[in-house]
Amino acid sequence: MTTMQLIHPQWLLIKSGLKTIEIRLNDAKRQALQVGDIVNFIDLTTGQQLITQLIDITRFASFESLLSEYTAVQVGSAPGTPVTQMVQEMLTLYSPVQVAQSGVVALQVRPLIGQ
Repeated sequence: MTTMQLIHPQWLLIKSGLKTIEIRLNDAKRQALQVGDIVNFIDLTTGQQLITQLIDITRFASFESLLSEYTAVQVGSAPGTPVTQMVQEMLTLYSPVQVAQSGVVALQVRPLIGQ
């Protein structure tokens, strides 16, 4: 099982099933993931755990290419949020150098029953 931390609003969106794509750098930890793996998301505010299953992994060279493939809601943004705005928000978390070195990954998850 892999553990990842999420801010409270994003944790709630995954729990509700609205957010189905978690975006991360394609670092060594994410490169080791496989479809079917269990991912435990920890809410940074409450400490609550959310057990999910990884149902797809798609790697991209940039946030622009990743965010162009999914709806804003799927990635945890407000409906209709422009790709350019979502890219800028992601670049507050990860530097362009990190993205250039590792690429990015879209982790499609679903909460397991009973969560």
